[in-house]
Amino acid sequence: MKTLTLAVLATLAIQGPAHADEFTDVIDSALAAYADGDIAGASEDLDYATKILAEKRSSALSGFLPEALPGWEREDADGEGMGMGMAMFGGGTSAAATYSNADGDITITLVTDSPMVASLGAMFSGLSAAAGAKPLRIQRVQFVDNDGELQGIIDNRILVTVGGSASIESKKAYLEAMDFNAIKDY
Repeated sequence: MKTLTLAVLATLAIQGPAHADEFTDVIDSALAAYADGDIAGASEDLDYATKILAEKRSSALSGFLPEALPGWEREDADGEGMGMGMAMFGGGTSAAATYSNADGDITITLVTDSPMVASLGAMFSGLSAAAGAKPLRIQRVQFVDNDGELQGIIDNRILVTVGGSASIESKKAYLEAMDFNAIKDY
């Protein structure tokens, strides 16, 4: 048994450490800077590591955006620009894609982990009632139609906004193509 344990340890030593990724490399760099007394360098590395995680979360969130429907083309939004915009609203994670065809375009934006989302839910309910807007319900989620822009909140924490020049029917078709139940697990 002792020989087997030594053989396994020797094999692991030859293979080296497990393959790290950019995030763990940056965290290791922050730890090394901190150990060396370089607080500014450690802070800079941790800020960068946070950006890496935000990009990964945004990428995961974009997986909930629907594929282009037949006759449409999809273009994903720039994740870095989305993050800068979210900072103005108290943070959060967002993802967006624009769909276009000869008849117009549709932009779908998802926002989560933002303090703004909770307050918007109450505002949507009040806006619908005050404006006398007809509620629009898709997959058991209520949306508000604000001059052709549809907004709704999934699971009281994920804002879905659908805008663009395309018809309301096309916007509804994209909302119906989304898996709201899967988004709740995000």
